[in-house]
Amino acid sequence: MFVIVGQRAEKVEAYRKSQNLTLPIVIDADRSIIKQYGVYHRLGLTAFNIARPATFIIDRHQRIRFMYIGADQGDRPDHTLLVAELEKLRLRQPASPPPEGDAPPAEPAPR
Repeated sequence: MFVIVGQRAEKVEAYRKSQNLTLPIVIDADRSIIKQYGVYHRLGLTAFNIARPATFIIDRHQRIRFMYIGADQGDRPDHTLLVAELEKLRLRQPASPPPEGDAPPAEPAPR
């Protein structure tokens, strides 16, 4: 499990330390990963040049098993929902079909 952010490394590192986070954080400086997953937010009332808040659960076969795209910067999935989705993976539910090529879904609709 890891987090991908499209922010400056110094700012992320300071936040990671202040919150005592041990989760690996990937810095997507050019926002290429964020753009591939269709959550890049160029301009909006609550954001500029960042990602919409999004949560993806990707299985070991690199298939997206769950995604939640926030409507605004405060919109996050409920913790119990995420735990339930992770539990489904633990129970080895049938896998979704693999994405075509190496690309993630085109442009997921915001929630």
